[in-house]
Amino acid sequence: ASDQSTPLSFLYVGDAQNYILELWSRVIRNAYKKAPNADFFIHAGDLINTAHDESEWNEWFAAGGFIHSEIPAIAVPGNHEYRGLNANRPRDKRELSIQWNAQFGFPKNGPQELLKTCYYVDYPNLRVIALNSNRAIELQSQWLKKVLQENDKKWTVVTFHHPIFSASTGRDNPELRKHWKPLFDQYNVDLALQGHDHTYARGAIYENPILVNKNDQNKTVKGPVYVVSVSGGKMYSVNESGWDEFGAVQEKNGERKQLFQHISIDGDQLIYRSFTATGELFDRFELLKQNGKNQYID
Repeated sequence: ASDQSTPLSFLYVGDAQNYILELWSRVIRNAYKKAPNADFFIHAGDLINTAHDESEWNEWFAAGGFIHSEIPAIAVPGNHEYRGLNANRPRDKRELSIQWNAQFGFPKNGPQELLKTCYYVDYPNLRVIALNSNRAIELQSQWLKKVLQENDKKWTVVTFHHPIFSASTGRDNPELRKHWKPLFDQYNVDLALQGHDHTYARGAIYENPILVNKNDQNKTVKGPVYVVSVSGGKMYSVNESGWDEFGAVQEKNGERKQLFQHISIDGDQLIYRSFTATGELFDRFELLKQNGKNQYID
């Protein structure tokens, strides 16, 4: 990476997990086609379905082919990267995929107990923080607070697997909201990129919701814009109740769509675009940073 504050861009996908070679391959290849000069690729967990299965990892690497050696990966483990080593009792003593640490060269700047599954990566104007939403949530919050306190970058992106606000029915992650969300708000995190729910949702909490009109194009947000997305072929239905009970406004949702996202940052502007597997624009927004606050342009 350049040591100067030059424009950068990156790609982000949710769960590849199922039908990796059959269906996910077209997503990663069209993502590369859309942004061949992207600085890195974020994979928000559940890269495969069965943690220790060598054939599934082989499919994941084959689906991306040379792309994996062209664009650096920033990945976090999902729940499917944890499984018991005894094939007859997969839910007993769930352990991180035995391939994870051997095949990924992630930084070792996170908690020792979560080696290469919780870490951060710095660019001149961006800090990307990868969190492990499967284990030691409270421990990570202590580490996260320190990493955010010491952060001098203009933009901050966090990525983890289980969403702060779930997008599909019958799911909820209150422990993450309790321990992580207050830190995201306090330290003005810009984007939270998540997976797990096998559907799509995007939204935020407004700083002054009572003053926001539904048709306003320019809104000040408190904390990050939250995105849940899926790139593989396994799909769930959207929870139609949205995020109102959490004080968050869900601006866009969708289901039964394989998606990839391209995010570009240039100075005080962040542009987010979500595309279908065939490269059609599905969602878009901008963040404009003014005096440390983000104007959310929908």
